[in-house]
Amino acid sequence: MQFDNRSRRSKILRDVNEIKASKNYTFASTGESNLSMYEFAPKEEISLRDFEDIAAQRLKALRKIEELKLREKSYDEFKVSMGKELHPIFKPCTLHQSGVLEDQRKQIRRDDVIGHFALRLAFCRSPEDTKWFVTQEVELFKYRFQNEPKSAILSFFADNKFDAETMTASEKESRIEDLASSYGLSMEKVRNSDIWMMDALDALELVRKRKVLVHAGKVYLEYESLITIIVQRLRATMNSSMARANQYMGVIEEQDRLLPRLERLTKGGYGGKEFNAAEGQSISRHQIDSASSQFFPLCMSGIQSHLRRNHHLKHGARRQYGLFLKAIGLSLDEAMAFFREEFTQKIDSDKFEKQYAYNIRHMYGKEGKRQEYSAFSCATIILNNPPSHDDCHGCPFKHSTEDNLKSILKANKIKSEDIDEMIALSKINQFDKACSLHWEVSRGHGKGSLSSLITHPNQYYELTREAVGGHQMEDMTDDKISQTSCE
Repeated sequence: MQFDNRSRRSKILRDVNEIKASKNYTFASTGESNLSMYEFAPKEEISLRDFEDIAAQRLKALRKIEELKLREKSYDEFKVSMGKELHPIFKPCTLHQSGVLEDQRKQIRRDDVIGHFALRLAFCRSPEDTKWFVTQEVELFKYRFQNEPKSAILSFFADNKFDAETMTASEKESRIEDLASSYGLSMEKVRNSDIWMMDALDALELVRKRKVLVHAGKVYLEYESLITIIVQRLRATMNSSMARANQYMGVIEEQDRLLPRLERLTKGGYGGKEFNAAEGQSISRHQIDSASSQFFPLCMSGIQSHLRRNHHLKHGARRQYGLFLKAIGLSLDEAMAFFREEFTQKIDSDKFEKQYAYNIRHMYGKEGKRQEYSAFSCATIILNNPPSHDDCHGCPFKHSTEDNLKSILKANKIKSEDIDEMIALSKINQFDKACSLHWEVSRGHGKGSLSSLITHPNQYYELTREAVGGHQMEDMTDDKISQTSCE
């Protein structure tokens, strides 16, 4: 391992010297296109302050994209909101507009590439980080691509060695029937639409799925299929390069300068919607057992069951669960009473006040910095503070063993074939898909019925409440509470 690290350091040093010697690097395309496939990293010196500022601005845009995907119900609404809310905070989205001066255009393109590669470094250090970053970047690229004029797209193809061009009217007319039947379009629609031609080797995935017309080594593509091919290449490029970058992170001797900045960027990466109790929305401590069985995701119902059995939660579980309960409307007074009633079954009231009451008030912004804390998203739960062997917090799809996850899902009366599918998704780090599938099958909905993936425990809770028409939870009587705690 020592010799391997020495070899890697030598290669990094050679790359640095080559970068300093290079004078011919351009940040974006040399033609009209304002897009980049981000295949070549920028080769110039930049201050750490500029590095962090540019990366933070791009990260703000990616967080906005994640937020809009959660908020909007259709892709058309998502695109409209992107135009309204992304343009003011992210200049590369405005490059297609007229009125941008050439010097401004060059600077924006430069910052676009620097910001992208800076965040690659920040988010390359775990599969979950990489997945989140690639997902948001792909959405950003698709939106920008759809706004580019045809001339700029052709320039983009030329710069990135895509052998693609549009069919002429005469070429379309010669294959009008095949094109219309292949894509389910009328002949008039085909005549009025751009149909793109590309080498079949560049579209093997679509050929394999029989989604495109193939003739004489060429594929004929609608606009949406064209974007699919480009995005596949972009995604593959990013995943492979971030995997390579992760190999070098351990030997970069920047612990005091660069790495802390990358850590700050990563922690700020996962935002999305902040779930807070809506005005008038409340829940009492006596309703929690009923709500847990009806509406809670597996991560939260598991903590509730552990609390009822053991009458205690460690710090990680108290924080994850306490902020979740706060966000569904449990007041500070109710939270204090809820945890006191459970914990004092093992400890006396004085010990509870000394060791735990401050922490609960702190979560509600009544102690310390008096900051209002939001409930943890799935990404925060997965990436931060993983549970040890005797903890009960975390994400079951990420942190449970396969046998334990099977037991949990069987106890939730999930069919064996659905259990196998959820476990398969968990094995490839698609925890959001596994949780979303759990919601669909446990609620009796068809697979794929959710318009967007679940990325927050409180999103799961709200979706479930909506699915049952805002059904009110019953108050648990003292008898029911005692019965539940003994189970």
